[in-house]
Amino acid sequence: MITKWEIAPAPSEKNPARHKILVQGEMKDIFLLVKKLGALCSRPEKTAGDFNFTVYLSKLEADTLSKISALMSEQGARADVSAPAAAPAAAEQQTPPVVEKPKTESTREMPFVPSVTMRIKAASIKAETKPENKPGKGQESGDVPSTASILNKTKWSVELPLVPTHSFQTLVSGSHNRFAHAAAMAIVENPGVMYNPLLIFGIPGTGKTHFVHAISYGLSSSIGQNNIFVTDGIKLSKGTDLAIQNGTIDKLSEIMARVKVLIVDDIHLLMLTGTNKKYITKWFNDFMAKDKQIVVTSVFPPKSLGALEETAGFQFTQGWMVDLKPPTPQAYRVILEGLLQGMDVRLSEGEIGNLFSLRSVPFGEVVSSLVGMKKLEKFAANAASPVLHSQLLDMLLGLSEARKGSSITEAEYAPAAAWKPSSANSWFKWGIFYPKGMKQEAPYVLYEIHRRSGEMGLQMEWQQLFMEEYNPDELYGIPFKVGNFASEHNANGVIIMGPQPTSALGAQEAEFRHITLKILDSFLIKGAWIQFGQIKSTAAYTKILMDLL
Repeated sequence: MITKWEIAPAPSEKNPARHKILVQGEMKDIFLLVKKLGALCSRPEKTAGDFNFTVYLSKLEADTLSKISALMSEQGARADVSAPAAAPAAAEQQTPPVVEKPKTESTREMPFVPSVTMRIKAASIKAETKPENKPGKGQESGDVPSTASILNKTKWSVELPLVPTHSFQTLVSGSHNRFAHAAAMAIVENPGVMYNPLLIFGIPGTGKTHFVHAISYGLSSSIGQNNIFVTDGIKLSKGTDLAIQNGTIDKLSEIMARVKVLIVDDIHLLMLTGTNKKYITKWFNDFMAKDKQIVVTSVFPPKSLGALEETAGFQFTQGWMVDLKPPTPQAYRVILEGLLQGMDVRLSEGEIGNLFSLRSVPFGEVVSSLVGMKKLEKFAANAASPVLHSQLLDMLLGLSEARKGSSITEAEYAPAAAWKPSSANSWFKWGIFYPKGMKQEAPYVLYEIHRRSGEMGLQMEWQQLFMEEYNPDELYGIPFKVGNFASEHNANGVIIMGPQPTSALGAQEAEFRHITLKILDSFLIKGAWIQFGQIKSTAAYTKILMDLL
């Protein structure tokens, strides 16, 4: 039950219109609120004080405030909303100018043509980006500082925000994950007793991250969320380094000493350095010495973690190891239908098969496509005739698009050579990484993104931060270099051109792509990927724009 709530302005550098809802209540009721508000709000974050949760709103308008009030009234919660009542108007005053679609011939190439001039408020686009200063989850106890307060100067959250929809109730159990499900439930009932440490491993899309969040939610009802620390390999590594630099490492160590469960997603992305190693090693070993629960996940099987274990001074494989396999076609369909229903996506049986199930598309890619489709749907709202979800997805995936090859003629390259990105300052700060040997194709890709945005009526400009080369024959370290370089240059969006198929990384592109985008996401940077053979694909540039907005 939600007992009280309050709304207050919470402007950020990127979004002056941002607000926050402070809530006192139980986790399940907060998640219900988030689910009903949809994409407008962030994931709930733990806080300390009079309210135990904070939910951020990208913007606050009159209809949103009315919806929130109605939802809270259903809970019987009392509120103080007098302060932000006039906030929508204030937010509108701070919103940057509207970007208006010019009337050009190129718009006729679109599958839909707006019946009225398409207008996109900058704030509504900006709301899709991850704010740089988004705080991490706090702790329930006012005596122990939260990681958000510890690292507020660095604008870096060590803890991983939980996904409300990733619970045991939404986890489809079957032959593909039966042992992992049994181990996870045993941990929820008796943490630190038998399955410790627990290593869950499997290829991308098999549900590792879902298990991480489900275990956390399951434990929170028995031992309290303030006794659980959920992070991932990148956040733990980078957060520890920053805590050392800021002189707050002792406070972070205090939190590690207090919590009873440590959950680390993507342990294979742990970046151990000469400075952070001794702390991270100590934390892991202290947890085991005190019979406190550790859960880690990995894309790689146990035998591939030997080098990491040696460096970390901790054996992640000393306890129980359970693997996740790709779901059976029947289980895949059940999970897929749950995703479609949860995101209100309407597809026929044949369309579901052609778009996803017949190709067994990994669920991470499915979700990415559905999120992009929902963004694209907003831009199609003023179309002369309704645009079906299957059509929007095809605009992103290009399954019906004729293959155009990857060779660029001089005539095709000429407009790109003459075009220069805007030098004006913009909140869109993007960079591009291209494989060695494709220096000419990189500006072509940037120009095509610009051209496609004009066709779609976005007419958006971005600040081009860098155009950086990587070696596609270097098997190790490239994803980390991409993340660190983009972070150091304060990028909020990165385009990665995939490696040539004949290169060393080209033979492992799916894995390379997954790890690189995971690292960028941990750095709160949006990533967009274009494969070698897609550089002349209209759908590829549509998806890049939706991924970066």
